[in-house]
Amino acid sequence: MKKINSNMRVAELDTLSDVLIRMYKDSSAAENALSKDTNLSLIMAEVEKLSADITTAIKSDRVSSTLDEADIARDGIIRNLGDALTGYSAIPVAAKKDSAQNLLAVFSKYGKQITQKNFAEESSLIESMLEDFGAENLSSDIAALDGVGELVSELRTAQDSFNKANDEYTKASVNRGESATSVKKSLISALNDKFVPYLSAVAPLADYKDFATKCEAEIIKANATVSGRKKTDKAK
Repeated sequence: MKKINSNMRVAELDTLSDVLIRMYKDSSAAENALSKDTNLSLIMAEVEKLSADITTAIKSDRVSSTLDEADIARDGIIRNLGDALTGYSAIPVAAKKDSAQNLLAVFSKYGKQITQKNFAEESSLIESMLEDFGAENLSSDIAALDGVGELVSELRTAQDSFNKANDEYTKASVNRGESATSVKKSLISALNDKFVPYLSAVAPLADYKDFATKCEAEIIKANATVSGRKKTDKAK
């Protein structure tokens, strides 16, 4: 039986390990030698734990990426808002120029530099800025400048999205263990150094043959995905 390609992506390995675990549980449900095999049971218990760990690690990595994306989105809106107000304040139309200068005075209390603050401090400053822009005496100024009201609304939405992503990140961090890459190494080792060699040894036995054949087919299919990706990369 071939071993698992170590270049497999963490998500691919997660899927493969889930499939192997499910097939083991289905095969061991019957009263046969496989179901009573203590050695195989211990190996699969280790694989199942590592498979659960890598699933958790992948989720944590994705949540972290989502938080970064949410921060980038709100930073972009802040810059656009600053640019819009600066532009309006320079045009030779008195009404619009006055409105822009009123709003720019509020924006300047915070400035584009708030995008360089840590997540918590930036969030606090954005909430304060949005509260300031919500003042009744500024509503006519915002309405006078095309696009500014939309940008303020977009910033509110972006900040709400960031808050949601941050809550998810905090929740995931509490349960976070090793990184997905670190767990991948342990899972590959458990499968290639324990599971595959053991199953290869018992595969000729009647009670193991069907399970071993199915596992081998899944490993071959997963490895083929890695090989196919390498060929595609070389062709580019």
